[in-house]
Amino acid sequence: MPTSAASCRGANLCMGAGLRRWCLRRLVRVPGPRGWALAALVWTGIGCAAPPTEGRLPVLSVATTGLTPTAVGARLGELTKAAFPDLEARWDGVLAQLLAPEHVPELLAQRVEPLRAAGIDAATRAELAGFAGALDLVGRTRLGDGHLSLDEFWLVQFLPDLTPLSGGSALALHGHRPGAAPVLLGRNLDLPGPAALQGLQAITRWQSVDGSLVSPGLAGFLGVLNGFNGDGVYAALLAAEHSPGGRASSGEERAVAFAVRAALTRDSAAGAARLLRRGTYLGSHSVLLGDAREAMVLELPAAGAPVLRRPDSPTRPEMPWNRPGRLAAVNCLVAADVGGRCDDLGDRFRWQRLRRLAADADAGATSPVDLRRVLLDPLPRGHAIFNAATVQSMIFEPASGDLLLYAAQPDGPHLAEPLMQRYVGLARTAGSGSGHPGAWVWVLAALLLAGGAAALWHVYPARSSKRPSETASTRSAT
Repeated sequence: MPTSAASCRGANLCMGAGLRRWCLRRLVRVPGPRGWALAALVWTGIGCAAPPTEGRLPVLSVATTGLTPTAVGARLGELTKAAFPDLEARWDGVLAQLLAPEHVPELLAQRVEPLRAAGIDAATRAELAGFAGALDLVGRTRLGDGHLSLDEFWLVQFLPDLTPLSGGSALALHGHRPGAAPVLLGRNLDLPGPAALQGLQAITRWQSVDGSLVSPGLAGFLGVLNGFNGDGVYAALLAAEHSPGGRASSGEERAVAFAVRAALTRDSAAGAARLLRRGTYLGSHSVLLGDAREAMVLELPAAGAPVLRRPDSPTRPEMPWNRPGRLAAVNCLVAADVGGRCDDLGDRFRWQRLRRLAADADAGATSPVDLRRVLLDPLPRGHAIFNAATVQSMIFEPASGDLLLYAAQPDGPHLAEPLMQRYVGLARTAGSGSGHPGAWVWVLAALLLAGGAAALWHVYPARSSKRPSETASTRSAT
């Protein structure tokens, strides 16, 4: 236990209630108004440095205003390298785990090169080149050698187009009556080989005066698996049926994770959907989209037209839904207008489990607690919604812009009681307020208290056992 007022460093709004009460009991024992002033300072957090919260991810944030795309990439690369000094070795290990070395030359020629040339826009290509320039790349491509080549760097950026990287489940909650309840968007991100990828988790942020983009994902991967912007638009990418090896690019496909990133430049979920519908992609995908007014799932089959699915949209006979005010997505396409079937038993089990859990809550009301209970469903069986491959579980609140995020710890199983950390104000634009107007009220109140206490301290010296002359002498020296 601490033994002095100085030991209460770190006491702020994030500290445990027990420790804060302990600090306050000791601070108010300081003689005179000074003790009450110090107590007020501790209570409001002024002058106290909050210790890092366990389970929070690093935020790699770059201010993009006034920078060229190449400079943005270079700056973000420097930040990422500082936070992950062994970034290249980590990604090399991931590639060795996810891709067969004998397939790499074919993937580079038939998929990566066409995507690099035409699957991303020129500004994104320049940003990626700037990022690559900040890394320690080697000239030879050999998976598993502990190094990263330029070709391997591009393999990392296009992994969602090469392998079903973006697995998991998603669920949107919103009242089916207009104005009945706020929209809440939740997603569990399941990754192949999660042990190798857990240590790469980070939040990447592009922040400017015009708008910001936030991507909770993987350090060094500049596409978006999950993301949101300052307008409260959210997007989550889910891989659907994915044939081994896939087909060669025709040269017209877009890189899907970068298409999702581009969609988050729009100010509404409907606008994001319109942009995504214009492209064609390698493999099949679905994207959960939402904003403060509505939620939808855009299904993107590898062959065929995109389908926009809403809660009342018809689904396949083997994948019934009928849940007003709820909208789910798993790793297969379920809209009735999309060909094929959902044959994977894991996807079918998770869909039915989501359907059952979604029915337990009143469709006219939503809360983060309801959604968290679904995402962290502790069902101890195979194919669970929250399972060993789940690396991140998150809830986004479009109305507030807040993110609730559980991130699995590296090299370990899930916590017995997973805790979602709240991230506030991540998508605010550069130069905007902190997003905590209420906190400033307490700050100003504490400053007024401190100023008043200081004035009282000079007028009414603290009571002491010293003689008046000694007390005056001590105060003068102070």
